Parts: sequence; structure tokens; C-alpha cells
Amino acid sequence: MTHKYTAPLPALTCAVLDDDEINRFTLEHYIRLSGSLQLVASLSGSMEGLDFFSTERRVDVLFLDVEMPDLNGLDMLRLLPEPPQVVLTTAYENCAWDAFELGVADYLVKPFDYARFAQAVQRVAERLRTRPYSLIR
Repeated sequence: MTHKYTAPLPALTCAVLDDDEINRFTLEHYIRLSGSLQLVASLSGSMEGLDFFSTERRVDVLFLDVEMPDLNGLDMLRLLPEPPQVVLTTAYENCAWDAFELGVADYLVKPFDYARFAQAVQRVAERLRTRPYSLIR
């Protein structure tokens, strides 16, 4: 019997961007549970997100809410010159078409459980493994 050794993958860096504190806390908890993600930033609005990414900070994946004051998540995403892989986290199913037109990795409808979150993380990891550059645009 032959055993295949697979080196553990390095943790994916991530950021959470959601104006709702409870939703941010839930995502932060799921990120800690995953063991495969490293939280770099937890941001409370799209303007804060634009500031974060305008300083050339990078993450592998962004967990992004859609409905936020000032600028919705999809519009903010369109403004990023080099967006990371994106998992949308929203209470609204009606944004799916726009989301997939922008090339998001996954679309989580709130409330979602840890198993669904983990599935989205796996999808992002697979995309990064097979296509390391963002598909957005």
C-alpha cells in the first residue's frame, strides 16, 4: 500500500467586510474554526474596505456583504483594481447574477451554517490552486 504525502497548504489570508457587527463576529468565528484561514482585517463598511485595499494590502479571499451604507459591496468590488477572490455574504438572493458576472467565487445567503461556509472556502482554495489570478472583470 502506497501512501501519498501531501504537504499542508498554507493558510489563506482573508478579510471580512460587513456593516453588521453580528455578521462580522459570526464570520470571524467561522474563520477561527476553519484552521485554513488567517484573518488579516475585519472591516465595517465599503469605504473602510476601499481604504484597506487602496494601501496595496492584499488578501487571498474577501468575505463581502452586499448591502452596506455609502456604497454597496458589488459597486465597491468594481472599484478595486486587483480584487482578491470574493465570497459574497448577503441576505439577498437577487444579487447573484451581478455577483457571478463579476466572477465571485461563491455566494452565501444569510443565515448560512459553518458547513456551507467551509464549502465556500474549499471552492476558493480550489480556484487559487488551479487559477491563481483573480477572475474578476
